[in-house]
Amino acid sequence: MSKVKCTAEQQSLFQQFAPTLLFDAPRLSPTETSTETSELWYTVSEQTVPANRHAFWHTVRSWTEQPNYAIPPIEKAEINRVSVHEGHASAVLGTPFETIQRTLIPKRKSKDAPLVEKIDYEEQEKKEGYEARVTYQPVMHGTVDTEEPNSIGLPFYYPKVKAYRFVYTCSLLEECDGVFTDPEEGILQLQIMPWGEQAAITDHKMQYALKTLFHKLFKWCIQSRFGYKKHSHHDVLVPKEEYMAMYQHIKSTYAQALVNHWTEKTDPKKFVYEDIAIASYLICLWKKEEEQLKRKPTFVDLGCGNGLLTHLLTSQGYKGCGVDMASRKIWSSLCEGQTEALRVKTLYPAQESYPDADWLLGNHADELVPWIPVMAAKSSPHCNFLVIPCCFYALDGTRTLPLGKMAEEEGGKYKAYCKYIQTIATQCGFDCDQEELRIPSTRNTAIVGRHRRHYPSLEDLESITAFAQTAFVPRKSDREKEELRRLKRSKTE
Repeated sequence: MSKVKCTAEQQSLFQQFAPTLLFDAPRLSPTETSTETSELWYTVSEQTVPANRHAFWHTVRSWTEQPNYAIPPIEKAEINRVSVHEGHASAVLGTPFETIQRTLIPKRKSKDAPLVEKIDYEEQEKKEGYEARVTYQPVMHGTVDTEEPNSIGLPFYYPKVKAYRFVYTCSLLEECDGVFTDPEEGILQLQIMPWGEQAAITDHKMQYALKTLFHKLFKWCIQSRFGYKKHSHHDVLVPKEEYMAMYQHIKSTYAQALVNHWTEKTDPKKFVYEDIAIASYLICLWKKEEEQLKRKPTFVDLGCGNGLLTHLLTSQGYKGCGVDMASRKIWSSLCEGQTEALRVKTLYPAQESYPDADWLLGNHADELVPWIPVMAAKSSPHCNFLVIPCCFYALDGTRTLPLGKMAEEEGGKYKAYCKYIQTIATQCGFDCDQEELRIPSTRNTAIVGRHRRHYPSLEDLESITAFAQTAFVPRKSDREKEELRRLKRSKTE
């Protein structure tokens, strides 16, 4: 099956998600003999899923180790203990064949405490068919007020129930010409064990969270069926735990004040949290370099836009500045007396170099992005760069770059454009790394040049860009575009 056909088939299967929701009137589930509890379970959601038992178990085990994929407010899980029980071959429902105890570590450490959770794996084959259950139960200490389930001390992201579980059922192995195979379809259920007698889930936020979780399970089961592997390259240069810790620190220090005092027309949450993520990544990336330099690296943020990335880095003690063709309203509040921190200048990159900078940065810097490796190579043998490409600008400052054939080879225009930038950087002597950043943007690839294969001469660098040096025209600022529109309107009136 071709990759395109497989993807199209997955998308078609994803669209089958239309669960039966029973939040207002949960259905009592059949009980079974259990060595641990005889309390009642209620089904709150049900859906046919085009995936076999192996896809279900693959998804469940992935979520056990990395629950952050299922529940974003969780940073990670620490597995405390795994107990494999004897008698799996003759397993019965109500008696787990494996029990796992883990600690859920939240992202918001200042607001949410870690939560210890017990997970039970159960399965059984009967003449009626196959059934698998995965039960999640928080380990609570002390007494619980069952009349006030919202005050039981569980984190905000966790269902306010005594336990919840995923259930997968299907028919027994199917026989065809003497070959037995698993049926490629089953039924998924989400069940809860309430704290008290009230089983209905009336809180709309909790309904939404449970439906979202159930939807993810449905999709992941389908992806597992097709052998899905995520192709994003996260955590290549910076360990995830180190990055997440830095992100939480920067976010808790600056985010709320920046969002509250945002003076731009753009969405503050998108830009604030995106730049906090990029700043966190850079700071982690620079830590090892600080040990070698015995100081913090210096930087120039080219095409700095609202100046927020520059502000965050300088606030953390890094010396540098941001440069853009036009100032922004928010600059005055971000500079805080440091008038040189954000500078207005129209850049002609063939004429620019920054010998005092350790790093040149280009976050969605448009026509400057393909030039930044060139400028870094010209600046000094020790100047590195990081760019996050966005719009497909060529070295001549136009958006007429022919990416058709390369896009077919690379799997899309954005990947082709990133390859184009890497090719320029390689010609400039860099050995590049590439990583997908954890930012709220589909164009999230960071190309990092911090190692050199060779050091081209100035003549060599000029030959790389000779065809574009005279053709390059800086992009007009939004302010200039608006002025041209006004002039055009006035002439027509």
